[in-house]
Amino acid sequence: MDYLLILLVVFGIILIISLIILIVRLNFTVSKIDYLLDDISKKLNTVNHAFEVVDKVTDSVSLISDRMVDAIVSFLANLFSKRKRKAEKADEEEEF
Repeated sequence: MDYLLILLVVFGIILIISLIILIVRLNFTVSKIDYLLDDISKKLNTVNHAFEVVDKVTDSVSLISDRMVDAIVSFLANLFSKRKRKAEKADEEEEF
């Protein structure tokens, strides 16, 4: 009976030592992962600023190009409407 108790104590000590080693290694691994995540977060923030600048520039270029297209379309619409009005006036004058 004493052998069984000694055997259980030895296995218990081995289990506790192995768990302590496992916890220490897990702690090192978690600290490395935390460092990597902080580094990735910093790099993503710098890239995020670059994307914000690109987004603002593209919005500005889009706004300018939209204004130019609107101006050209309104100019053409006015040009064709003037021609149409002139043609209508000429038709009206011919009728009388």
